[in-house]
Amino acid sequence: MFFYKNVFASLLCASSVAWAELLDKPALRDNLNHLKQGLMDYLPSTPSTYTKWPRGWIADDCKSMTEKAGLDPVNVTTYAVTYNDCDTPWILCWHKDSPSPLTNLIDRFGRLPVRTREWVRHVIALPDPKGNNAYNDRGNIAMFNQVDNMNVFVHEAAHSLDLLGAFRHAEHTPLNNWANWTANYELDSHVPDNYARVNQVENVAQNTVVATFNANVQGGLEIVEPNWEKSYNLIRPGGTCSRRLTNSDAVPIVDMAISRVRSRDAAGQLGDKPDVGLPAGIAVIPPKEFHSGDCRTF
Repeated sequence: MFFYKNVFASLLCASSVAWAELLDKPALRDNLNHLKQGLMDYLPSTPSTYTKWPRGWIADDCKSMTEKAGLDPVNVTTYAVTYNDCDTPWILCWHKDSPSPLTNLIDRFGRLPVRTREWVRHVIALPDPKGNNAYNDRGNIAMFNQVDNMNVFVHEAAHSLDLLGAFRHAEHTPLNNWANWTANYELDSHVPDNYARVNQVENVAQNTVVATFNANVQGGLEIVEPNWEKSYNLIRPGGTCSRRLTNSDAVPIVDMAISRVRSRDAAGQLGDKPDVGLPAGIAVIPPKEFHSGDCRTF
């Protein structure tokens, strides 16, 4: 028996970050690790092709996230990755010391259903000797040693779905502070796990992991909404992309003033500047300023 079924049901039907005291509901489990293998087994890999960006260029947001982590952008390579379900490539960034190979980053991100994936701008894989972390900044996902954890990919993508307004995309308003979400939360006796207790933003994200499992894994969880199939489009595989976040600009990896003293692979020999524009026919998701909080440890 799952005692957080009412907020789960409101997620199915609906599909301002405010850090405050912990939510007043106890956790049903310590974590959602029991869902990881099912998501990996049942979310299919999406065929893809990729190309490396020309010498010396990096996506501006990838550069910022790398520097925020205290790492050198010179060690980050930027790739344009095109999945079979979307003609518009995603810009993914990979640090040479990331413990997971580039192919895993491309594969795991591609397992996100396209209607979820289209709400993510960039993903960057970075190393962190202190542990496993991840965060979402304005639709950009930073993965520290977490590339192979599908729970984390779904959780971080869920912040985009929630805070950019995908669950209620006609209004582009967050689900986490919607009155119907709060009303259903009040009917429940538990939240999914301990991290869901942090606040309603994290509660939405963890419930999205649960909902994605239920929508895709054979047998799933108990069905709590008679019309659940009508509201799972965001988190089920299939279809093609129809909207995207505007990409960040392509910028030189290092300042041109110091490029002459850097390695031959730095920006001293810039290739052609990559085109980051979106093609005609792709709707642009309105940008919003948000950060999912300090890096969490899973």
